[in-house]
Amino acid sequence: MTDSGSNEQKRKLKFEGSEYYMDSLPDPVKQLVAGINAADLQTKMYQDTLKLIAVGKSKLLEELKKGLEDIDPIDAN
Repeated sequence: MTDSGSNEQKRKLKFEGSEYYMDSLPDPVKQLVAGINAADLQTKMYQDTLKLIAVGKSKLLEELKKGLEDIDPIDAN
């Protein structure tokens, strides 16, 4: 039998050109890393939301253009 723990890779933190084993970091540092990860997830979620809004706005603009095709604009002179 093999030791399953020896096959598992330890989680590492790569930061500013250095690597650290997550298990060896003090709890306050682990909490900072967790906070940064949460911020990254939230940022991605909001970026995806903004993309969806942009697609919806583009569709609305297309519909507006179609709706105004047969309507004469006000003379700007």
